[in-house]
Amino acid sequence: MKNFIVYFIGVLLTWMVMQSCSQESGSEVLPGDVPIQFSVRLEALADGPATKVTSTAFEEHDQIGLFAMLPSSNLSGSRYIDNLLLESTDGVNFTPQQIVYYPEGNASLNFVAYYPYQSGGMSAGSSVMEVSVLPDQSVKENFSQSDFLLAKREGVTGTTENVELVFEHKLSKLKIILTPGEGEDLASMRADDPRIIVTGIKTKVEYNLEGEAFDEPYEARDVVAYGTWEESEDGQKLIGKELIIVPQTLNGSNQSIIIEWNGRIYTCSMPAITIGSGQQCEITIEVQQKADITLGGIAGSITGWTDTEGGSSNNGEDNKAIYVSSLSFTSSNIYRVYNAGRPVGEICKEYLISEALTSRAIVYYPVNSQTDKADLQKGTLLQLLDTDEALCGSTISWPEGESTFAIQQEEDKSRVDKFYVAEDGTYLENSSGLNAIVADISSYRMRDIRGEEVKEYPLVKVGTQYWMQEDLQTTCYRDGSALIKKENLGEGAGYFNPDDTDLYFYNGEAVLEGDLAPKGWKIPTSDDWDVLNTYIKQDVSVLKIGIWSIVEGSSYPSEVTPITNLTGLSIYPQGIWMTDGHYKYGALSGFWSMDEAGEGLANSIIYLIGNSNTIVGSGANVKDQDYYKALSIRCIKE
Repeated sequence: MKNFIVYFIGVLLTWMVMQSCSQESGSEVLPGDVPIQFSVRLEALADGPATKVTSTAFEEHDQIGLFAMLPSSNLSGSRYIDNLLLESTDGVNFTPQQIVYYPEGNASLNFVAYYPYQSGGMSAGSSVMEVSVLPDQSVKENFSQSDFLLAKREGVTGTTENVELVFEHKLSKLKIILTPGEGEDLASMRADDPRIIVTGIKTKVEYNLEGEAFDEPYEARDVVAYGTWEESEDGQKLIGKELIIVPQTLNGSNQSIIIEWNGRIYTCSMPAITIGSGQQCEITIEVQQKADITLGGIAGSITGWTDTEGGSSNNGEDNKAIYVSSLSFTSSNIYRVYNAGRPVGEICKEYLISEALTSRAIVYYPVNSQTDKADLQKGTLLQLLDTDEALCGSTISWPEGESTFAIQQEEDKSRVDKFYVAEDGTYLENSSGLNAIVADISSYRMRDIRGEEVKEYPLVKVGTQYWMQEDLQTTCYRDGSALIKKENLGEGAGYFNPDDTDLYFYNGEAVLEGDLAPKGWKIPTSDDWDVLNTYIKQDVSVLKIGIWSIVEGSSYPSEVTPITNLTGLSIYPQGIWMTDGHYKYGALSGFWSMDEAGEGLANSIIYLIGNSNTIVGSGANVKDQDYYKALSIRCIKE
C-alpha cells in the first residue's frame, strides 16, 4: 500500500472564528497560545494501489480537510476543529485557511484528516461522509480528485513539534492490460492509443470515518480510464491505463469493458471480481481489430493483496447496449450504428441553438439503410453537454426547410448513459423483448477514393446539414484525372499547396473544369452558406477553431472576435492564394461557393476573418484580374 506521511506547517483557526469548541466536564475548552504546526514529508510504504496520479506526493493546490477532537469526544460528537481546509502551496507545504491553537491546559487532541477536501464535510452528529469518483478520469485532475485518502493520529498534546499523519488509500483501482491478438503489432497498438471505458461502475458510497467502513455503493456510471499506454518490460503487452473505483463487486452482467480503437467500438465482458478497499485488479485483454465488435480473451486477478481470482471470459456473448460514454467523437462528430453490415442509426455530437435551448448535445437518429440518410424527424436527445436541463430521452425533430428544431418532451432525465436499437433503427430505452439488435458502432467518415489516392474526412452535422469537418485535400478530379500543382495564378486550372503544409487551395478554373467534390457531396452553394449562417444566428465564433489574428487595414474592429467552435465545423484561418502567393494565413479563410444551379461560381466568395464575427461575402474579388484566385473548398452532403 502506498501511504503518505504528512506533517502540516501552519497554524489553524483563530479564537474569533472557532464556532465549534468542545465542552468538557461542563466547562468551555479555550484555545491556548501554542499553535499547531505542520510540515510535509512523503514516504511510500507497503505494496498496494497508488491511486493518486502522483502516488507518493501531493501537488500544488491539492486540498485536504482536518478534524480534531478532545479525547472525551469523537467525530459524531463535539469537534474542536471542524473540517478545516488546508491547501498545498508547492506540493510540500500546506497552508491552513485559518489559524487555531492547541487547547489551553495542554489538553491532547485526536486528529482525522482526509483528501480530497469537501466543503460540506460531515453533518453535525455524524461521522459518515459521501465518497465519490468522477466518471471521466482521463483528465489528470479528475483522476487525482477521484482518490480518497484518510489519516488518523491520537493523543497529540500541545507541542512545538510537527504533527505526523499517515495517509492511507481507501479506494480501489482497476488496471487494464492489452495483449495483441493475431495480426496485431504492439507498437501500432500503442500509436493508435485505444481508449478504455468501464461501464456500470458504482461511483458513490457512504464511508464511516470512525469505523472506517464503506456502506453499499450506488449510482452506476460509465468511467473513462486515465493514463498513457506503455510497452511492458517484456515487450509483450501494453500497460498504463487505470481507473479508481469505490470498493464493489463486478461481474459480466452489470459491467462491460469498452475499447474505442481507430473509431470502432469493441466490447468485453467483465470477469466476476470482488475488489475491496486498498486492492487493485489487473485485467488483461487480448485484442484484435476485426469486422465484428467483440474482443476475445479476457482474464482478471487481484494483485498485491489477496489470492482471489478475478475469473476469465471468452467474450462469446453479443453486446447490445450502446454506451454514450464510449463515444469520444475524436475521429468524427458522427458515429454510425450497423447491424449485419447495414447502417441503422447514427449518433451525432452537434450544436443545438434555438430560442428555447442552446447547448452542444449528443443525439441519436435512425437511418434508412436504403437511402443511407438519417431520419431527422425521429431523433432522440441523449445528452446535453452545456446545461443540466432534464430533457434527455425526449424526441427531437427538424422540420424540412426550416433552420430550427422542436423537442417533444417525453422524459425528464438529465442524461441517457446507454440505449438500444431495434432492427429498423428505432431507439429503445431498454433491451426488453427481442427487439434489440447487436449493434456494431464505428466512427462515420467519408472515404474519398480517386484512383490510387484515398483520403478519409471526418464529418459533422450542423442543423440539418452534413459537412466535411476538414477542407478538401485532393490532387485529382473525382474521375481520377490529375490536377496540376501550380505556383502562379493565371496559368490554367490547378491546385496550390504551400510548402510544408497540408493546405490545399483551388483556383476558379479548377472548380469550373471538373468535379472536385467526392461522390455524394458537393461544393456548397451560396444558399447552403446562407442556411448555415441562419442556423447559427450569424455567430461565426461557433465555426472557428485555432488562433486567429486581425486583418490589418479593414473596416472591422481592431481586435480578434471570439472563437468557440461549438458546432465542430472547425474552420482554421488557412488564408488564401493570391497573385503574390499564400496570403493572410492566420487572419482569414476563404471558400468557394456555387450558384443556385450548382453549375457556376457564385458572385460572392465566403470569407471568415479574425476581427469579424460574421461571414464576410465579397463579390468584387471573385477574380484577381482576368483569372481567379485560389481558395479552400469545404464540401457539404448532397
